[in-house]
This record gives sequence, structure tokens and C-alpha cells, in this order.
Amino acid sequence: LPSTTEPVRKLREVLAQDIGHLLKVKGMVTRISDVKPLASVVAYTCEVCASTVFGEVTSQQFMPITKCPSERCKTNKSAGKIVMQTRGTKFVKYQELRVQELPDQVPVGRIPRGMTVHCRGEQTRRCGPGDVITISGIFMTVRYTGYRAIKAGLQSDTYLEAVNIEKHKQNY
Repeated sequence: LPSTTEPVRKLREVLAQDIGHLLKVKGMVTRISDVKPLASVVAYTCEVCASTVFGEVTSQQFMPITKCPSERCKTNKSAGKIVMQTRGTKFVKYQELRVQELPDQVPVGRIPRGMTVHCRGEQTRRCGPGDVITISGIFMTVRYTGYRAIKAGLQSDTYLEAVNIEKHKQNY
């Protein structure tokens, strides 16, 4: 768990220089997604040599393996067709939260700022909409994909990878 001496910051105070750093923010949950399975290790089976290969998934998107990397297929010089197996694949629980500034932190006449929070494993199902929470996590960036990437250029979207969630008050 992150140190309790880390100061709690307002969402408005989180800047670009905080990317990649551990920080603690306080806010109100406005939206939560369903808890979904997220693949962390994918299992592949070769139809030619029947060997099983495991591939680690490190990001939200990944490119599946197309050719069998086993020694048997390499020595036979056959490009074995490889099939993804859900049975041997390891999944982790994944949930996305949307957190907004508390009403007392918003300057007069301004719109409250928000932030996306990614929760994995035991950090899922810890809170609901309307809860006031303090999140300790790593401030990260993610590249836009598809048409949004062309439009955005060098810009990236930011999110907080939750390490610890502490609930203060239910239903604001």
C-alpha cells in the first residue's frame, strides 16, 4: 500500500509532470463500469504439433501470435496454425471508474474536473456512484487508437491505475 504520508491532492492539482508517479487524490465517483474479465496471460495451442504456448498481455490491446514458435514446428519447417484457447487463459477482474472533483473543491463558476480510474483484481467493486473516495495510484497515459489517434496526433489520454481505494462516505 502507498504511504499514508503522501498528501491528498485535488484533481485540479494533478498535472502532466505527475505522469508515471504515485499520487493520492480525493473525489466523488460519478460512474462505474461492469466488472469484466481482462486477459493477463493468453494460451495458444498449435493444430500441427499440439504444443501449448503462453503469451503475456501487458496492455489493453495485443496482437495474437500467428505462427507456432515451438521447436517441433521449426525443425519440420511447418508454419503450424495456432489457435487461442480460453480454457488456459488467465483473466483478472477489471473495472473502470469515473471520479469527479468534490463540490467544495470547485472554484466558483467553474466546471468540475474528472478523471478515469482503472481498477484490477481486489480493487474492483469497492465503491459505487455517489461515494466519496481517496484513491492511491499511478498516473498513466494511454495512446488513442483508430480514428481518434489520427485526430489527436501526439496527444494521449490519461488515467489513474488504482493501487488502493479508501471509501469515506456512501452516497453523497
